[in-house]
Amino acid sequence: MSFLDMTRYRPYRPMGRSCLTRAIRDKQVLWVRPEPRISTDGRFSARILYLADTEAVAELWRQAYPEIYGSEHEWILFPEEYVSRVIFAETWEQEARGKKCCMLVVEEVASGRLAAGSLMTKSDKNLQIEYTFAGTHPDYRRLGLMGLLGEIMWCMARSSGAEYLTTFLETWHTITQAETMKFGRGWKLAGIFPGNFTRWAGDNQEYRACEIYLYQFINQGERYASKPEEWQLHPEIRRLWQYLEDLNARLENNQ
Repeated sequence: MSFLDMTRYRPYRPMGRSCLTRAIRDKQVLWVRPEPRISTDGRFSARILYLADTEAVAELWRQAYPEIYGSEHEWILFPEEYVSRVIFAETWEQEARGKKCCMLVVEEVASGRLAAGSLMTKSDKNLQIEYTFAGTHPDYRRLGLMGLLGEIMWCMARSSGAEYLTTFLETWHTITQAETMKFGRGWKLAGIFPGNFTRWAGDNQEYRACEIYLYQFINQGERYASKPEEWQLHPEIRRLWQYLEDLNARLENNQ
């Protein structure tokens, strides 16, 4: 961490009065190596990524999530991009602090095929993990594989030192929206971002897709989050916030 003498400077407005504060320090989100998980029927194993998986996992994402072609996330479609970005089983101990991205996969035990995958991206200074992507190969959909991955992701997030999780839902994929609205799973709706990411529309065409953003605190991160009573909000924006709070309360009651 770089040190800067801030005694000559002042915040624009005093904030952090409604929550705990702490000294600025080196912050680290750590990828804790998980154990593989086997599905209840023994057919699938959810595990971390190995170097030998790069060609297969890139092909998995092309099948499961081709819409990201041409976007800032398209690197997961290209196996040559993985070594510099993703933590692998073979180098886990050396890269658990440094690599920003962690990918998990679900393997069909009998065939060795990769059936599903997920990507998490961390921000050390913000003590944050983004659940960036999860996708299932078309041949393996509706088999509950996201639940298998989700169990590992949740355990990894809880033990990582992160205190804030974010994710986004695609507006063309109603299954994940329905699951979130039905069960909540701790997520709170943050807002709808029209045109947030470019997405592939087929052939060589793209468009700007709308995303639904969600967040949740973990590891008592909410203790350090400023509360609404000290926020300076325009009356219309405060009404929007109150509506979101009411909606999120209903989601929480569904859990």
